[in-house]
Amino acid sequence: MRSFWVNVMRRLHRCWRDPLQRAALVLATLAIACFALLAGPPFFSTASQPQRFDDPNIEVQTVHDIEDLRLTLGEAPSQDREAMRIKLYIDFAFIPAYAFLLATLGALLTRQGGWKQIAGIAAAICGLAAGVFDLLENLAILAILDLRISATSDTMLTAIRRPSSIKWTLAAVSVTLLLSYFVRKPKPHEPAPRN
Repeated sequence: MRSFWVNVMRRLHRCWRDPLQRAALVLATLAIACFALLAGPPFFSTASQPQRFDDPNIEVQTVHDIEDLRLTLGEAPSQDREAMRIKLYIDFAFIPAYAFLLATLGALLTRQGGWKQIAGIAAAICGLAAGVFDLLENLAILAILDLRISATSDTMLTAIRRPSSIKWTLAAVSVTLLLSYFVRKPKPHEPAPRN
């Protein structure tokens, strides 16, 4: 068990000496901390009844109509709308953490050379773009939190839904491209021995 922790500490020390790897470690730690805060209090009340997802945060990001919004957040003002507001404030810290983490991991991937260099650049661009669309989505959600249901328009809901779908797509593309790090070059085949 002791040798396991020694090896972990050696790897961390090796990573810490490289500025790009150090940035990735710090950003990953920040992203995990923000994610933990998002999962914690304040919690949504039992009045919140998302229809498609268990998480009201994701439900609001994909809200289809006014009825979806009413079932998830209730009429303004409500406890659930205030919980959503606090979650959004935490998300404003989470966005740069994960966006720059994806960009940093993309930069690390470019060090592999060849086609992985292109994949790393594309992953970094997609990661940063996902953060921009996440920011637009959050601003659109904040804009409706103080409005009564009757004052909320379909255009406002589209302003939430559209950036959200682009964000999730870009984040998925970025993570998929980063997974190319694990693709190894096949070793050349040795010629068969002659008899």
